[in-house]
Amino acid sequence: MYCLYPTAKIIIISGIVINSFTAIEHITGQPRGRRNYFRFVRGIIISVLIAQLGLIGFGYHREHPCALFPFLTFLYLFGPLWYIRYHKFLNPGRKVPRRYVLSLLPAFPIFIIELYIQSLPRPRKYFLFREFFRNPLEHWIIYVFFSCILVLVSYACMLLYVQIGFLKDNILKQPLRLSILISTLFLASVVIICMYWITMNPDYVLIGDSMLSSLVIIYFLFKNRFPIFFQLLTKEIRQKRYRQSLLKKHDREVIHERLAELMNDEKLYQDMDLRISDVASQLMITTHQLSQLINERNKTDFRNFVNRFRIEEATKLLFEEHDRSIISICFHVGFNSKAAFNKTFKKMMGCSPKEFRENSSKQL
Repeated sequence: MYCLYPTAKIIIISGIVINSFTAIEHITGQPRGRRNYFRFVRGIIISVLIAQLGLIGFGYHREHPCALFPFLTFLYLFGPLWYIRYHKFLNPGRKVPRRYVLSLLPAFPIFIIELYIQSLPRPRKYFLFREFFRNPLEHWIIYVFFSCILVLVSYACMLLYVQIGFLKDNILKQPLRLSILISTLFLASVVIICMYWITMNPDYVLIGDSMLSSLVIIYFLFKNRFPIFFQLLTKEIRQKRYRQSLLKKHDREVIHERLAELMNDEKLYQDMDLRISDVASQLMITTHQLSQLINERNKTDFRNFVNRFRIEEATKLLFEEHDRSIISICFHVGFNSKAAFNKTFKKMMGCSPKEFRENSSKQL
């Protein structure tokens, strides 16, 4: 174990630095939204937890107990935030259900407890920490700790279950195996860290924390190796969920919701050669059924239905990206010629793309 300390220190610091920079990256890029700030907060919480576990493993917590604030709060928040991230991952742009937000509320009393402990007079606070770390299994704080761990493990197992369910997909098999390995190693690292509070051997914390930091590094490399993995996984999960809904009931509302997902989230309209048969195939209905659905719901035909999404994105790009050429935007949103783009744009917006951009610039 002579090489454990320096090796663990290098791995833990590397994990903290990479994760922190990744978190900061979410709020320094353009455009920024709630999703970016959510990722930033979640990333900082992970970095702080890794750092605090490192302090415990190296024994610095004895001299600096204030550095463990708010360890239990962040430990609890990690689980619900993971679940919210999972929901936002599958439902981009949709509002997070209230029950998911309410799952964060138990963190408040935990935070109050930690705040109370930190507000105690220095001698009393140090005495409380010494008593806890001397025999944690007989101290009341350990119940709060293991409750937080139980929540975290529950959410991790849920994600692992979903990943295993899609392992048979040939397209996702290779990245899914790596993702499942990461999730499994995460659970193993949590178990190893928990061994510290049973044996009081700090080596368990260092090993478990080093594994967590290594997983942060591996995950960073994983995203670069498989940049579209999460988009593909989202697509497969939605398609499976949609298929199950159709088996229960051939509901027009279910089909319409899936059609909205294909357009708003997967942006099928960007395909210049998109045909009604392509969309109908993904919805597992006939072209006649799709045409009838669009006509009844949107009072238009398939071509105009798709062009509305194209023009909507085009107006956004013309307004936000002034340096981008109109022809580039034309092809990006799915038109195969500038003439068709100009004609459709003027029909729907009452002016040409060039005039729209000029008018938008005057309003700034």
